[in-house]
Amino acid sequence: MSDPTESRREPSTCWGNDAAHIVEELFPVTDPSHWNLLLDLRGQLLAGKDWNFALDLFLAARQAMETDHYLPFYRLRRLLTAGLRLESEHAIGRTLGDLLQRKHRSLAEARKALHRELFEHGVDLPAGIPALKIVERAAV
Repeated sequence: MSDPTESRREPSTCWGNDAAHIVEELFPVTDPSHWNLLLDLRGQLLAGKDWNFALDLFLAARQAMETDHYLPFYRLRRLLTAGLRLESEHAIGRTLGDLLQRKHRSLAEARKALHRELFEHGVDLPAGIPALKIVERAAV
């Protein structure tokens, strides 16, 4: 008999569980030096509390492993863009998918790139680098 809570899971946790499963599939095929990063990423995907940190971990893992494991990182990127969204008053039409296409090493690097791009286009900004916040999409 199946677990009765299985059918009551929120749709938003299902994508996080699917993403965590993809991360788990990487353990047997990656160098043990990457396992701590994968464990942290898996934990953040399952916890679903700090999406900025989860995205930073994804970006770091992708930087370190995507060359050897393109397909799992492609699948993770697709799940992240389906389950999360970029929230920023200065993102000006940018989406999380746009951010992930550029292969930044961290969210901080993405903020700097956005700031540089806005500056180059003459957009008036408050002092400092614009804040980017990653939030979960509302379940439909």
